[in-house]
Amino acid sequence: MRISTSTCIHERVLWGRDLAFTCQESIQACVNAGYQVLDMYFESYVGKGQPMALPNWQDWVKEVKDFADSLGVEWMQGHAHFYAWPGVPAQDRDWHEELIRRSIIGAGIMGVKWLVIHPGTVLDETWYSPKKSLQSNLEAFKGYGELASKHNVGICFENMFERPGSRRYGVSVDDLLELYERLNDPKRFGICWDTGHAHIMKINQPQALRQIGKRLKALHIADNKGLEDEHTAPYFGTIAWEPIMKTLAEIEYEGDFTFEIENFTAGLAPGLHERVIRFTYELGEFLLGLSGKQSQNEN
Repeated sequence: MRISTSTCIHERVLWGRDLAFTCQESIQACVNAGYQVLDMYFESYVGKGQPMALPNWQDWVKEVKDFADSLGVEWMQGHAHFYAWPGVPAQDRDWHEELIRRSIIGAGIMGVKWLVIHPGTVLDETWYSPKKSLQSNLEAFKGYGELASKHNVGICFENMFERPGSRRYGVSVDDLLELYERLNDPKRFGICWDTGHAHIMKINQPQALRQIGKRLKALHIADNKGLEDEHTAPYFGTIAWEPIMKTLAEIEYEGDFTFEIENFTAGLAPGLHERVIRFTYELGEFLLGLSGKQSQNEN
């Protein structure tokens, strides 16, 4: 395992809603802190006026790749645009799907190995339909996979979480495993495990990771207090990290240990960001030590 983080770790300050830094500045800050393996968070750049929503979006992706290449950055993971299927009017869905398409192509340009795409949920006239949700996800991911294969990108779907009074497809390990088996293409598809989502759902994470086993290709590492998806750093929530780390070693996980902890820095003043990002790198080194595996970043 190598220590990795998402570009979203260096985006916002003082809880502002707007991006305070460019993608290149985020990459530079992560490299300055010690990271050489990153996760490209395309979702941050799809809003109105943002680079991924503009006609020349591919030129922007190439500029980001060239800058990252100059710093020796490797892209093992990426996060595609996501949206809530049930809450989006049909007339708007085409644009959201276009942004996912751009994320896949962009991942190919940058050399991302595994791109994470959220599974969707289908609500029917009664309430929640697991059968229709599975079928809809099979259709969607087959399409994503066909496009991704043309750009040498693998697709991962991640475990989700739901709030009281609602249901969501992809929360359970069974959902993920069934979708994976039905897609029946292990070279093209994998599973991403989000520790924060699992903690909210009170899932036994070591047992879940054992069930997923070699299907696990990516991680979203984040902590919370079990109520909200806080996206904070390990030990700043209530997740028990030692059993998770030992299980990752036990199943011989071959991917990277990737933080998705944008809220750990989002409230800070700009001058604190790089110092705190350096701390997260050191925290990653500590956590990998719990697994009994030496960080490959040092090799």
